[in-house]
Amino acid sequence: MKSQNNPLEKSFLPILFLFNVTGLESLPSHGVLTKNHFCGFLSKSLKYLFRFLQCLGIITQIFSVILLEEKRVPVSVFILVILQIAVNIQTCRSREPIRVILMKLWKCSHMLHCYQNGQKFRAPIFAYVVFMIVLNIIYVFTYFFSNEYAVYWNSIQNSRYNLPELKQYTMLIPEIGTIVVPTAATLVFISLAGYYGFICQYLKYLFNRIENGVVHLGKEFSPVSLIQSYVELTSLMKSMDDYLSFPAFIIVFSSLAGLFYINFGILIFSIDGYVHPLTGEIYFFSLVCMVILSASAANRASLTAKEAIISLPGKIPQHYKELKMMIRSECMRDISLSLWKVYKIEPSLLFSAIGSLVTYGMLLATLGGTFN
Repeated sequence: MKSQNNPLEKSFLPILFLFNVTGLESLPSHGVLTKNHFCGFLSKSLKYLFRFLQCLGIITQIFSVILLEEKRVPVSVFILVILQIAVNIQTCRSREPIRVILMKLWKCSHMLHCYQNGQKFRAPIFAYVVFMIVLNIIYVFTYFFSNEYAVYWNSIQNSRYNLPELKQYTMLIPEIGTIVVPTAATLVFISLAGYYGFICQYLKYLFNRIENGVVHLGKEFSPVSLIQSYVELTSLMKSMDDYLSFPAFIIVFSSLAGLFYINFGILIFSIDGYVHPLTGEIYFFSLVCMVILSASAANRASLTAKEAIISLPGKIPQHYKELKMMIRSECMRDISLSLWKVYKIEPSLLFSAIGSLVTYGMLLATLGGTFN
């Protein structure tokens, strides 16, 4: 699908720029950033820099696994790095369908006469991207002054696998890994979570628009246009579930792992400040909420819009049979957003995840107290 003048792209520009950096090449072809030669060169340079950061992150984690005598944490981080790269590769392969989702969303907003409502997302999207990047910078910077980093650094320095003649090089691993790994993960996760979350919020708005259109039938929309709009929106939701359910699952899984690690670290390491763990908690919890709360809201709005559409024939008795046949043939599929097409996203998922974190945390704390 060729790029058209889509105002939604302007609202999503900060996220599309991060997509471009991570290899999705999603900047609008008519935009200033792609027409300007310097901006184009800068965009390509950032893309190559991102690939370099990913490779460097893998290398540092491999060396961490080799050098550290306690393997559990470095192996866990290495697995999360591999998952982040897998998500990036999968989304790069599906870049065109992911880009088309935004085009379809604009088409649906036209069908429902929402021509300027995409602009209200411009400030929240920009604020979200800046907020998450600043959180990541603070989290990485404060990590260098934490007891956790001191333990990590000393463990590599005193490792029996660390050869004395190589120490001047291997001691760079903690510093490089601490910067590279979270930076690469942040660029992938905040762009995908933001794209997924804000599209879900716009879907919720459009589904609510359909529901209101059924209630006030005849003022703005005809029954057929409402049914067609609903079919287009459910088709868009199916595309999202086809191409973004796996990234959504990995974002939630990695963020919950990050929350668990931070809370477990509070029990293990003596806390010399609250800024580092607090920024980590806010960062990971924001990613979880962006995916789960937004998708669950879209799922609920889709269900209520479906119920409203099903009630349409009863509101227009003279066209009861035609509308009933149209609804049965096109609107009866149950489509919802899920995590990797396995678990339907609902608000209860957030509480279940937090409950699991608390349960495992208490279990490990109890086991740790027993061993001590």
